[in-house]
Amino acid sequence: MLPYIYIGPLKISLYYTAMVLGYAAMLVLMLLRRRRELYRLNPIKSVLFATFVLILGVLGCKILFILENIPYIRKNGLSFGGFSLFGAVLLVPLLMPLLGKLLRLDVRASLDSAAICCVAMLGTIRVGCFLNGCCGGKIFMFEHFDFSFPTQLMESACDFLILFFLLKKEKDGAASGLLYPLFLLLYGSVRFSIEFLRSTEKDWAGLSHAQWFSIASILIGAVFVIRKVQEKELPQKNA
Repeated sequence: MLPYIYIGPLKISLYYTAMVLGYAAMLVLMLLRRRRELYRLNPIKSVLFATFVLILGVLGCKILFILENIPYIRKNGLSFGGFSLFGAVLLVPLLMPLLGKLLRLDVRASLDSAAICCVAMLGTIRVGCFLNGCCGGKIFMFEHFDFSFPTQLMESACDFLILFFLLKKEKDGAASGLLYPLFLLLYGSVRFSIEFLRSTEKDWAGLSHAQWFSIASILIGAVFVIRKVQEKELPQKNA
């Protein structure tokens, strides 16, 4: 764990540094010429898109954290820290139609690009979680040492694999309008599985909060993927 580094009198949180690096990754992805041409975005709109997704994501994480921890917050008050990442995953798509209108983007195109941004941020922020020592795995105590699953790094690696998969699908053009549902389906599956290794309380009918959000994510993603596949099959049958 290395939650802070010190440069002279300056104390720098590596968790929030990871968040800044995640935003930088989003900017790089949005400013790639191929992707700007694909979504017909100029550099200014690309930067605005990444910035809005970041703001919506942070708000979603904070709102869900508050809803999950109302008794604790009533007792101890609200602080800047504390985020629930599924808040971003589930809130961002709800507001994409509004963002699409502001930037004159098709809703499906907005969602496709938002999926790329979200998973890039999630993969980066989990490295920050590892350095911060939060969101860790179960601790197993042995005679001479203790072992904790590095679930943060496991999830980060899976997130980046999802990112590469979505970028390939985006480049092929075969999954236009489907990237966010695929993201929901894949990310939900990863989180559901990794939660079994985490030390989070399984206090909602034997599952953690994140596992129930994962189930919702998987179901929503699956519904939209199935609908898209059916839409493609209908013209072939009619022909």
